[in-house]
Amino acid sequence: MAVKDTPPSYLLVCPAAPEGFPADAQATMPPAVRFAAIRLATAFAAVRAQLDRLIEWHAPASCTTVHKDR
Repeated sequence: MAVKDTPPSYLLVCPAAPEGFPADAQATMPPAVRFAAIRLATAFAAVRAQLDRLIEWHAPASCTTVHKDR
C-alpha cells in the first residue's frame, strides 16, 4: 500500500517500556488496587504493542532493534 504522507519523525519513535515494580520488594495491596494495577499494565502493554506494530508497518525492523525484550 502506498502512503501519500510520511508521519512526522516524532510519531515514529519506538516507545520505551518503563521499569516495573522492584522484584526484591514486598507490598500489600488491597485486591481492588492490585486489579487496577494489572488492568493499567495490561492496557499499557496493548497500546505499546499496537504502536510498535504501526511503526514496524511504516518502517520495518525499527522497533525490534530498540526493544531487547523480544
